Amino acid sequence: MPRSIEFDEEEVLKKAMTLFWEKGYYDTSIKDLIQALGISNASIYNSFGGKKQLFNRALDYYRETNFQGLSDFIRSQKEVKQGLIMIFNKIIQDDKNDPDCKGCFIVNTSTELIPADPAIQGVVDAHKERIEKVFYDFLLRGVKEGQIAETKDIQVISRLLYTLMTGLRVLGKSKPSPEEAMASVKAVLSLLD
Repeated sequence: MPRSIEFDEEEVLKKAMTLFWEKGYYDTSIKDLIQALGISNASIYNSFGGKKQLFNRALDYYRETNFQGLSDFIRSQKEVKQGLIMIFNKIIQDDKNDPDCKGCFIVNTSTELIPADPAIQGVVDAHKERIEKVFYDFLLRGVKEGQIAETKDIQVISRLLYTLMTGLRVLGKSKPSPEEAMASVKAVLSLLD
């Protein structure tokens, strides 16, 4: 009779996500995973299929959690430009307050595993499209409500917002001045004026 899983899978994914996020895929060993997750080598393979599969699941968990958080926040906002300022301010403050200077797990994965891993390229591309769509829908709502002029190319601006977001996460690893980072945000958002 197979043994039952004796751990909380979501908790294990959170811990794996944090470890891979801090160390990267290649610098995280199975020994590191066993120690951080508190489960055996056999459990890693039996429950997740191995290190690579666990990494993929942890990355998916990160993507979904962040996408849901962004989507929920945007739905709660009435003012588009103010909502965008709050999103970017949170990114800047999160990076400023992170003692490990982790940056963004997606960006870190991109720089570590692309172009060598085409499957990861697909995951990153899908994430980019999904986040850009959230920004686009938010901007479109702003156009429909008269907060943004109809003449603005919100498709291009949504792509620029994604680029700004990922750029800030890269810079966040070196803890730039929050004031300088926010000045860049405001310059980009002036395109909506």
